Amino acid sequence: MRRSGFLASFLLTLLLWSSTFSAYAADGKALFKGNCGSCHAVNKKVVGPALKGVHDRWENNEEEMAAFIKASQAYMKAGRKFSAYTTQLFNEYNQSIMPNQALKDDEITAILAYIKEEGAKPDPATAAAPAGDGTGAGGGLTFSENAVYTGLLVLVGVLGLITFILLVVIGVLVNAIRAKNNKQVFTLKESVLGLAKNKFIITIAVLVAAAGGANELVTQARGVGLHKGYGPVQPIAFSHKLHAGQYGINCNYCHVGAERGKSATIPSTNICMNCHNYIQQGPQYGEKEIGKILASWKEGKPIEWVRIHNLPDFVYFNHAQHTKVGGLECQTCHGQIQEMEVVYQHSDLSMGWCINCHREKKVDLNKNNYYRTVHAELIAGKEDSATVEQLGGLSCARCHY
Repeated sequence: MRRSGFLASFLLTLLLWSSTFSAYAADGKALFKGNCGSCHAVNKKVVGPALKGVHDRWENNEEEMAAFIKASQAYMKAGRKFSAYTTQLFNEYNQSIMPNQALKDDEITAILAYIKEEGAKPDPATAAAPAGDGTGAGGGLTFSENAVYTGLLVLVGVLGLITFILLVVIGVLVNAIRAKNNKQVFTLKESVLGLAKNKFIITIAVLVAAAGGANELVTQARGVGLHKGYGPVQPIAFSHKLHAGQYGINCNYCHVGAERGKSATIPSTNICMNCHNYIQQGPQYGEKEIGKILASWKEGKPIEWVRIHNLPDFVYFNHAQHTKVGGLECQTCHGQIQEMEVVYQHSDLSMGWCINCHREKKVDLNKNNYYRTVHAELIAGKEDSATVEQLGGLSCARCHY
């Protein structure tokens, strides 16, 4: 849709403002997403202007808003009350023609009601984060592995300092006793050498070093082949935050194999062109990055995207089994993709990570007939849900050839 298209949805939402009842709210949201959401958002500019406050800009004149939404060009040519304002919008957005909207009056009213209701809420982009309770909920403190390791190192350092102070105190007391008994007082050098030759201290030091070395070795060995946090530079600066987050494009629109087969698939150029045949200038990089897509299409040369998520060859993983049958959201494994400017590997995809999920994740046995037919014996006696483990999900042959 061209940029004027966003104007249509924008004014469309305007129309529905004043005569809105709460009963329209649910329908208004669906209508807004279906007719306006590709070009508009309430609190921020997308392809078209943000719609928050649009009722004030139109002086709450529902009749004028409706006329513009239904036929924008005819409205401006007729010289109606807000023609100067709509002409300004038309010029601001490169004179892109807003297509006429075939919406009924009650549908426009519902959309405007939704916009007004959403616009009255605090802007999520600027609203202050709620205070946490220290448990990690509600924006509170969270703990990462690095924080735990740092805390342990600090603790070891503190204990080491305390041990050193105690040794100094003991040394001072021993020397005081020896001086009182007219015995030779130990020098600092003699004290240090004596501790270094103490078999008990040597044994403890060797054990601590061996345990630390073994722990580091195991940690490094378990990380071989795991690429958590890997986020390579792609041939085109593609923002998931913009496409999946701001524009709300469904993951399955681009990754068409996620619900159909083993691989989610990387989108081909023709999928990109479904939108970029019309949208050839982006809000972040202008024409530069989209130009690479257009060149790929014109030359018939595929875009060489860099794969991020890889599993060993001996591991079998089927996307459709997890998304279509199991009903998992993409974010379960890939993290909050809609918030990532540059996509990176969110989970380590290790065997332990998969097994823990199979042990804990419950599946809805009533969601489709797959479980009732394939796992009829396994789910006998169970009611509505069962873990993947209970369905045989920990069998080696399920994931390994």
